[in-house]
Amino acid sequence: MVQTPPSQFSPDQYKVDSAQEKVDAIIETPPSETEIALEFLYTRDIEFRQETIYFLVVDRFYDGDPDNSEGANSELYDPTRQDWGKYWGGDLQGVIDKLDYLKNMGVTALWLTPLFEQVEELFVGNAALHGYWTKDFKRINPRYIADGENPSLNATQEEKNTTFDRLITELHKRNMKLVLDIVCNHSTPDTSGSKGELYDDGVKIADFNDDVNHWYHHYGEVENWEDDWQVQNCELSGLATFNENNTEYREYIKSAIKQWLDRGVDALRVDTVKHMPIWFWQEFTGDMSNHKPDIFIFGEWIYSNPTDDRSVEFVNHSGMTLLDFGLCVAIRAALAQGSENGFQTIQYIFDQDHRYNGATELVTFIDNHDMSRFQSLNPDPAMLKVAIALIMTCRGIPCIYYGTEQYLHDDTDGGNDPYNRPMMENWDTDSEIYRCIRLLSGLRRLNPAVSMGSHWQKYLTPDIYCYVRRYRDSVSFVALNRGGEVTLPEVETELPDGEHTCVVTRN
Repeated sequence: MVQTPPSQFSPDQYKVDSAQEKVDAIIETPPSETEIALEFLYTRDIEFRQETIYFLVVDRFYDGDPDNSEGANSELYDPTRQDWGKYWGGDLQGVIDKLDYLKNMGVTALWLTPLFEQVEELFVGNAALHGYWTKDFKRINPRYIADGENPSLNATQEEKNTTFDRLITELHKRNMKLVLDIVCNHSTPDTSGSKGELYDDGVKIADFNDDVNHWYHHYGEVENWEDDWQVQNCELSGLATFNENNTEYREYIKSAIKQWLDRGVDALRVDTVKHMPIWFWQEFTGDMSNHKPDIFIFGEWIYSNPTDDRSVEFVNHSGMTLLDFGLCVAIRAALAQGSENGFQTIQYIFDQDHRYNGATELVTFIDNHDMSRFQSLNPDPAMLKVAIALIMTCRGIPCIYYGTEQYLHDDTDGGNDPYNRPMMENWDTDSEIYRCIRLLSGLRRLNPAVSMGSHWQKYLTPDIYCYVRRYRDSVSFVALNRGGEVTLPEVETELPDGEHTCVVTRN
């Protein structure tokens, strides 16, 4: 195991190579005697900032159990994997089968698309393979578990013998955490005249078209996205929108999520948080924290930004943090789209960190299932390496979208939805990005400055970015280059006097 404190480059005058050469140096595998032994690295349960998150679309990751692929409605499954709107067979057994692959890459927390039972019909030619059209929050999607297995959480609560329970056991055996993706804002769209039919472990409790107990809002779709009232009360893409003022609804959704926590879920990712009022989330996060005190919760406020007062208020007062869309957009502009301001665009986001009560808990990423993949914007692998190195070493908790480590992307229609969700194909543990993530994930836990420290700019041009991370007595210095080879003047690294060795390159 590496014993020296992580620092990125010499504290004196030095040369920053071209993007390709520098990143090649960063991810060079150290000699075997200095290899970071990830099996000895353990993240404390109470501190989520040391995690490296991996986000995968369950249906598109790996088919570990072909017997469950057809599901209740075989018309929703395409065994040829040509129809992007249908299920392709990925399941929880497939995730279990690939846990060692993920563990060895340095992944410590696994974020899965929602596992709840979904509506089994097409809507605008698409099945609910993404998991956001929930029919029953207290049942597991039968397509993800063994054929014939009971999907009811209630019925399996004592035995805990489902495929999902085996996944939890195998994750925790490897000191990995499970992040459950949940959606409290809406249930299902109109499929064949049925909309918003909601069940409590198989018992129907609500129906949008016969809403006698007022479980849903009925204000039509959002027409003005600048109107906060419409955003919080009207429908998103025709989805039946829950009425958060209904106490029966609130008790149902909270009791359902608590059941999943009781089965071993370690953290929650919450969908579409901007579409519900902050008081609802304060109540929700308070109840979840009382039920499981060490629960970590982060939400999706689409295109949140530190200049947006409402999303900043949400981070500071809702009881959860957010996915850092502001930084994501800046990284994509600077490193994938070649913006003129380059790294200055990224630093502008960091300059606003003072607005957050806890900027180091924001979840950072470069792409996800709702936007084109980074490599669809820029196929240059060198730029992808720089982007990965940035989110793995800057403030925040890094989240890798599945397949990034294998350069997975489909550029049809610019790589936009649904083409940003291809089937995972390669499992190369020697790819450069795989090794890069492995090493930098280890550094995040060996040196608390990288995972929990403050972030200080030391040198900045559109093409060069140097920064220091500090946490108590721990320091890390990072230098990134998106352009050609260049020699820099002396840069203050804050490292102690003397020679320093990069724990990644051994130089």
